[in-house]
Amino acid sequence: MSKIPTIMALYNKKFLSSKEVVSWADEQLLNESEPFDYISELSLKGPKRCLALPQYEFPAPREFTYIEEFSLRVYELEKNYDLKIDAFVKWVIGAAMGSNIEVREVHLGYLLDHYFLECDDLKFANEFVKKELAILIPKNKPIAEEIWREIA
Repeated sequence: MSKIPTIMALYNKKFLSSKEVVSWADEQLLNESEPFDYISELSLKGPKRCLALPQYEFPAPREFTYIEEFSLRVYELEKNYDLKIDAFVKWVIGAAMGSNIEVREVHLGYLLDHYFLECDDLKFANEFVKKELAILIPKNKPIAEEIWREIA
């Protein structure tokens, strides 16, 4: 399985910087574990230019499921909670809408939407999200770790 769609998706979702992607590509070139053309193009042009190419010229980024992206986001959140919680809350509120509310991670988005936006009870919402994340971070960590292993 090609690592290119995953690395490009991680870049596209801002889990990796352009510099990190280029460094990854350089390392892959040294190991020659991917088709040479894609890796060298990524190394020379960078991910932003490669994303602009049509799919027949460069592999498209993979689409993460809601649970995969949620897992990646809580994995990053665990590393730097105070700096990233606001962005996480905004993402989960928007991304959860229209998804299956019976899934706990989706239900969290609906509840945060209610507490933050409808009730305007920021104190309760912050306490609630901390309580829920104490359960959801360990549950979703293996999913995020598996995605990161895909590009290792």
